[in-house]
Formats: sequence, C-alpha cells, structure tokens
Amino acid sequence: MKTDFHIQSPLSADADRQFSTSPLGKNISAFLRDGSSSQRQLSEFVLRDPVFVATRGIEDLAAATAISASTISRYVRDLGLANYAEFRSTVGETVSELIAPVAKLNATMRDEQQRNSAVEASIVAAEFHIAALRDPQTADVVRTIAKTLATATRVYAIGFGFSAHLAAMLTLALQPYRENVINVAQYGGTESAAARLMSITQGDLLVAISFPRYSRDVVDLIRYARDNGARIVSLTDSSASPIARYADDLLLAPAQHPVISSSNVPAMVLIEALVSEFLLADPDNLKRAEKLANAIASYLTSDK
Repeated sequence: MKTDFHIQSPLSADADRQFSTSPLGKNISAFLRDGSSSQRQLSEFVLRDPVFVATRGIEDLAAATAISASTISRYVRDLGLANYAEFRSTVGETVSELIAPVAKLNATMRDEQQRNSAVEASIVAAEFHIAALRDPQTADVVRTIAKTLATATRVYAIGFGFSAHLAAMLTLALQPYRENVINVAQYGGTESAAARLMSITQGDLLVAISFPRYSRDVVDLIRYARDNGARIVSLTDSSASPIARYADDLLLAPAQHPVISSSNVPAMVLIEALVSEFLLADPDNLKRAEKLANAIASYLTSDK
C-alpha cells in the first residue's frame, strides 16, 4: 500500500499512444522488449511517465529509478541522442501539451496531501483519469472492438487478481445478448483457465485485462491465444504494459492511484462504454433486453 499519496504524472490514453508511436517512443519500446535490464527498466519508466523526464533533471531520474546517472547517459546515447538535455528536450516536444494539466493535477494532489486526506486524493485522481478518456481515438477504438464483439465466433474474457472482477463484469454484461461469451478465469486457478482457453482459434476474440500488478499467467495465455489465430483486445493502463504488445486492438485506461496499486475506475468506465456501444449497434438487442427483464422480474423487489 502506498502511504505518501504520490502518483505518476498521468497520461490520457491518446497522449500515451502519441508518445509510444513517436519515433523516440518506438525506439524506447524496442528497448523495453529487447534491451538490457537497465534499458528495460528505464524504458518502462519513460513510457509510463514521460512528463517526469520532460520536467526533471538526470539526477531526479536516477533517484526515481535507482539507476546511476552514467547508465542513464549511456541509455540516451544508445537511443541516438547526444546527451540527457537533448533527450529531455525531445521528450518534452512530444508531450508538451500534457505538462500544464499534469502540473495542475500535481498541485491539487499536493494540496490533498497537505490535508492528509486519502479520500479527496483518490476522488481527484479518478476524476482526472475519467476526463482523460474523452478523446476521439479512444472512442474509435471502443467502436471497433464493439463490432468485433458482435462478429466473433466466441468471446473470451480473461483477467487475474482484481482484473478478474473486471473480466467478470464484461462477461456478465454480454452474456444475455450473444452466445458463447466465456469468462476464462472464473474459478479453478490458472490450470482451469488454460483448459477453458484450449479450443480458442481463428475467428474467436480474447479480451485480456491486466493492470498493475500484472499477472504473468495472463501474458502466457494471451500468447497461446494469439498463436492459435485468435484476435486479441488488451485493456490495460499503458503501452508499456506487458500485454500491450500482443494486442490487435489496444484500449488504454490510465490507472495510477495515490494509495493502492492501480485504479479500476477508468477500466470499468471503458467496459460500460464498450457494452453500451455493442448493445445499441444491434436493434435486436432491445428484444433481448425485454426478454431478460421479463425473465428476472419475479426475482426483483417491488416498489409497491
């Protein structure tokens, strides 16, 4: 559990995509996949918090990552840049539009910290993250995934830890409206999850959900599904996430939280948006909703 109410400089999903797909971001992503231990560690930090790099000196980055300044300088040169000053400037040019709102949030968080209030700090962070989801590209990705949900032969949802509950919410929301929706990790642990996923193949869709702290088992099962020809949707917090690289469609929900390891609120917002788009895209879902309402009516309390 965190106790200092400090969070990373948050990125919107669109900003995360912009940075990770920039020329520098692509080079950093390559180091994250194939670099040395220090290169991977630095690359993950930079992809998650480029605003920190754009606004801090090399000693600050060294302190934040526990990596020496000399190693950071070597990392920068390996990226093809002359020195840390050029690195910071290049990162800053890419994320310049983010710095002002991040500074505002950090000031708000410091005020909350001074009042020693986890309640206000948590709510402020959630508000910021939800607002950061309101970009056109995120909406476009949600619409694309909703179409795939409708056309896939089978839909599998997987998550472990807290993400298992998010996968369950997605599964329960979809099951009344289409056949063959499978919650991979509902009970029995990894062995049972692997068994449920055994027959996944081309034409199927796997929605993989993972947030810090990430599950290694999810990564292994995503690889299996991809190797068997399934389409992969990754719902996660950052392009630096270990499940991001396997995605055909990447849906980002920034999830930094001042106290706990990550927030589930942004992911739940996107799941609700995805289900809403899926339901409204098919007029027949109105009939299914009426049928569901009639089926459960006798189990509900009456206002009378």
